[in-house]
Amino acid sequence: MLHEFPTLTETFILNQIIFLIRNDIDVRIYALYPGDFSKLHLQYQGYGLEERLTVVGVIPKKMTARLTETWRFFKSYGLLGNLASFFKTINPFSFGVAGLKLTHFLYYTRLFETQSCDLIHAHFGQMGSFFSKYFAKGLLNNRPYVVSFHGYDLVPSEYLDNRIRYQSMFQTAKISTVNSGYTGKLLNKVKTDIDSQVRLLPESLDTRLFEKKRNSEVKLGQKIIKLVFVGRLVDWKGPDTAIRIVEKVVRDLGFANLELSIIGRGPMFSQLEKMVEEKGLSRYIKLLGGQEQSVVKSILAESDLFIYSGRTQQDTNRAENQGLVLMEAQAMGLPVVAFDVGGVGEGVQDKITGLLVSPEQVKEFASRIAELILDTERREVMGEAARSFVYDNYDMEILGEKLLEIYSEVLS
Repeated sequence: MLHEFPTLTETFILNQIIFLIRNDIDVRIYALYPGDFSKLHLQYQGYGLEERLTVVGVIPKKMTARLTETWRFFKSYGLLGNLASFFKTINPFSFGVAGLKLTHFLYYTRLFETQSCDLIHAHFGQMGSFFSKYFAKGLLNNRPYVVSFHGYDLVPSEYLDNRIRYQSMFQTAKISTVNSGYTGKLLNKVKTDIDSQVRLLPESLDTRLFEKKRNSEVKLGQKIIKLVFVGRLVDWKGPDTAIRIVEKVVRDLGFANLELSIIGRGPMFSQLEKMVEEKGLSRYIKLLGGQEQSVVKSILAESDLFIYSGRTQQDTNRAENQGLVLMEAQAMGLPVVAFDVGGVGEGVQDKITGLLVSPEQVKEFASRIAELILDTERREVMGEAARSFVYDNYDMEILGEKLLEIYSEVLS
């Protein structure tokens, strides 16, 4: 159960689906809205994902068309057997005015075949909440279901709203998964007695797609040290802080053989362009915008350090929950220098696979980068440790087996 499918930014969900298919699990995909299959990464093609998809949320706007669909459903699946469900879904006290407009009954018709499934897995709390409304009303044969929280669904400032939003879901979902211990703490704030129902299941990556290649570029007799930042260009990801850090490394610490590539799109792009221009850092910082996965991997392969300069957002208290890109960078053999915010410290082993810095300490962050620039051997050792750490803990096969264990627990 997904909000949209496919979504290229949610490769961790695609990895789960492919793992299940490879293990002979019959997977059906229900999404509120369709994504763009033409942009699907090559490694996900050939699994018949388009044929497995049912779009739930796209329904006719005109009432006449809705009535026609309703009649066709009754004709195909029987009136008497579905009449009780019909009246439950049009009840305005349960589903509001939208129920009277047949909106939720038509959603029900698209979800009807989930009754033949053994288990439902909803990704993101919002989709778990959506499904729980049908479960709570005794619809769809009350299939057991799992809900996975990823962070976007547990914004700290919304925890009181989430207590209401997820109330019926907490009463009916068998198991909830979280991608980090930090996400688990946020979930526990919303529902204080939920610990026994929560399982840790980090987002995975296909480690076979990540292979480190050494860059041998030399300028003026010195190797250019390449840093890379990958992430959406929004406040709590801290791309502006990355620029201030590089300014300190270049201006205060005197490293001229340095280049930072910032990859990502978002509302801060113009602000960052202006910032680089005003600080006179165009020689050292390249804003590359959003890039395809293959391009991102090639840039990671040519880089020496990955930096994560995120913060805790002031108005929402939101911070990075896991940061799958940290795993991708480490899988390429890149040491990470990162602010220790949110769940970042769970995915970077301090002084082993990278260096963790206290939040907002820009000067210290710049010093840690300088340390690693000067110590090639240490970077190499950290890079190898980083690859091993990710391969052992975040590979889609390893976490896929853990997912099957959770499914077995639910079905038992």
